[in-house]
Amino acid sequence: MNEEEIPLSMRRKLLQYMKKKLLEKSKEEVTPKPKSPKDIVYGALEDDRAREILELVKEQYPEAYDYVIETLARLIEGGAITSLDGYTLYNILLQLGLNIRLPLRIKFVKKGKTVDIKEYLES
Repeated sequence: MNEEEIPLSMRRKLLQYMKKKLLEKSKEEVTPKPKSPKDIVYGALEDDRAREILELVKEQYPEAYDYVIETLARLIEGGAITSLDGYTLYNILLQLGLNIRLPLRIKFVKKGKTVDIKEYLES
């Protein structure tokens, strides 16, 4: 069938239908899926130390972990916090009353290489 053979009213309906479908498709693409609070917080962490501290919070204070994550996510979404490093996160947790016990690591530089104290004493 040629385009000229299709009646004008059918072409209009077809164009309206196509326009409607394109609008629906563009609305689906525009609406972002809401991120979980955990994804928001972990996305704002700057270093591995901050991730390690959050994992320690999960181990040592499992009942407070969800509250901390939700609160930090709200602050990040609100713009009060843009990014978190380990030191800042640790201080925030101390202010909340969570005394996180961090593992102690003593390292030495030996012949230009960083070694643990255990390895240093063995040699």
